[in-house]
Amino acid sequence: MKKKILSIMLVAVMAGTMVTGCGSGGDKKESKGDANSITVLVESGSPAEALANETAASFEEETGCKVVVDAVAYTGMYDKLSTEIKAKQAAHDVACMDFVWLAAFSEAIEEVTDADTSDFLPTLQESGTIDGKLLGYPMWVNAKVLIYRKDLIPEEKVPTTWEEYQALAKELKTDDMFGTTVFGSGSDAVCSFLDFACQAGAEGLVFDKDGNVNITDQAYVDALNFMVENANADYTPADSLSTAATESQELFTNEKVAMQLNWSHQYPAAVEALGADKVGCAPMIGGSAGVGATTGPWYECVMKNSENKEMAKKYVEFMYDHNADYMNLTLKIAGRTSVYEEAGKTAGNEHTTAVLETLEAGQSQARPMVTTWSQIEEVLTGVVESSLGGADVKETLESAKTEIEAIGR
Repeated sequence: MKKKILSIMLVAVMAGTMVTGCGSGGDKKESKGDANSITVLVESGSPAEALANETAASFEEETGCKVVVDAVAYTGMYDKLSTEIKAKQAAHDVACMDFVWLAAFSEAIEEVTDADTSDFLPTLQESGTIDGKLLGYPMWVNAKVLIYRKDLIPEEKVPTTWEEYQALAKELKTDDMFGTTVFGSGSDAVCSFLDFACQAGAEGLVFDKDGNVNITDQAYVDALNFMVENANADYTPADSLSTAATESQELFTNEKVAMQLNWSHQYPAAVEALGADKVGCAPMIGGSAGVGATTGPWYECVMKNSENKEMAKKYVEFMYDHNADYMNLTLKIAGRTSVYEEAGKTAGNEHTTAVLETLEAGQSQARPMVTTWSQIEEVLTGVVESSLGGADVKETLESAKTEIEAIGR
């Protein structure tokens, strides 16, 4: 995801980028060749921008190097990086990247060769590695968890399986409240589809270990059928095709749904809106293959064309050392196991324990690291929308497989 803060409304906007200064990409760089300055590309309005600004003075005091923060909207970051890489310019020494971009930019990113990865959250070393090369330090990861009304659902009834989830959603349906929601819109719909495919036993998402498109496997059929079944039930809103993370969160905080499978950062926002006595969270539910989820990590990367590469390397290590500081920001997501373990001891951070348990599940896995992901995601969006709209699931997957094979990796 997706994909992205000082209020619940702003948190909801950030969710579209799954989660994700000195202005927005203007001419703020120090002249290159100045070893006392590095420029860092971050998403505007994101935790990355907030923490980069908060720590800049400390880094300068520690190293003598000034940090210039270049904040750009999510939709413009990819294009900006692509343009400067093609031009072989060193406009940024460090870039904060959504992991789905790593494959496209891998040749322009400096390999991390001496990192201690033992504290990376589960799945984060694999999702940051291409052709055996680790391309950055994890900043944070997001995954979906179960967020529920704990004043309505006692702990012993919190669902852990598809069957329990559906039965409870049906039981909780009233004239004023739906049991749950279905994400049928945009990239959130794709991630939900892949979540359920993980839970149904998918081995490799979209592509198997040999690089073959595998979306006609039974796991994907089961995942889509699960979504369709829920969308057609009276315990979910009728407009699933218009529902994604933001809309689901609004329904939940307006007390119109009793539970949701949403990105973990929505939990602190829900607690703020409804109160800790009403909101609980638990790990992702499991299907026939157990618990599983797809992930949304970001990485801090050193660019090969940087003229201040050694200082840029010191900076990303410095920021990794400050990873716990992300938990002080509104989204409350980070990238280190020790940070999540410690944060989970504090009331209001229960989502970190839920995420850690979800990531440790054997079926949790990253989306494929391919240069064509944006095109593939469009195809998969169509798969979910068509299926929820009444198209035959197997025929839709067969057609999508042909399209993805034509797109390639």
